[in-house]
Amino acid sequence: MKFLAIDTSTDACSVALEFDGSVISDHRVVARQHGALILPMVDALMAQAGCKATQLDALIYGRGPGSFTGVRIGIATAQGIALGADVGVVGVSTLQSIAQACWREHGDNSVAVSVDARMDEVYFCQFVVNDKQLMQPEFDEKIGPPEQLMGTFCPVWVGSGAERYTAQLPQNLPSQSVCVRSGYLPNAVDLLTLGADKVLDGQLQAAEFANPVYLRNKVALTTAERHVKQ
Repeated sequence: MKFLAIDTSTDACSVALEFDGSVISDHRVVARQHGALILPMVDALMAQAGCKATQLDALIYGRGPGSFTGVRIGIATAQGIALGADVGVVGVSTLQSIAQACWREHGDNSVAVSVDARMDEVYFCQFVVNDKQLMQPEFDEKIGPPEQLMGTFCPVWVGSGAERYTAQLPQNLPSQSVCVRSGYLPNAVDLLTLGADKVLDGQLQAAEFANPVYLRNKVALTTAERHVKQ
């Protein structure tokens, strides 16, 4: 199988290619440079593998939640490649891919992912690994104040929200401690793993149906709203 995965939903600009059993990737943390870098990164990987877009079986994209601009760049890039090559697409959750990375690197089988959503809110979901070694959500992804969403116990926390709002984590529960893993952003390698399973499960869609998941409609607070919060 041949899959190309793209994620630009956070500060990471990440591309991975699975080509006949081999995986190559390019993962960079480059805030606000995604638009300029993503296509050259894709072209370089495809050239390295000797793969053409028309040979792909699917295009896997990071659907969010995350940076509004970043999510749009990733989806637009995925749609452009997929439409030109007449290839189907499948979206993968930003939060789920971060949880999958914790399983891949540490074997964590239960992970709470909290990503800073700005405006004093976080994107949040908890995941557990299934019998296929894939992280699956325990409930729908949420957005809200960290003090409302991050108060339940989970042994492993990850994401920029967990790092920023560590004080909101249940650190002091009797006989329980929390591990906060730092520096994790969506990696296209994990999109390949999760997206391939979706393709095999029959979730492949036409490129025009690639949709973002924002969880809210506002990018930032107004000046008046910021004054109220002060």
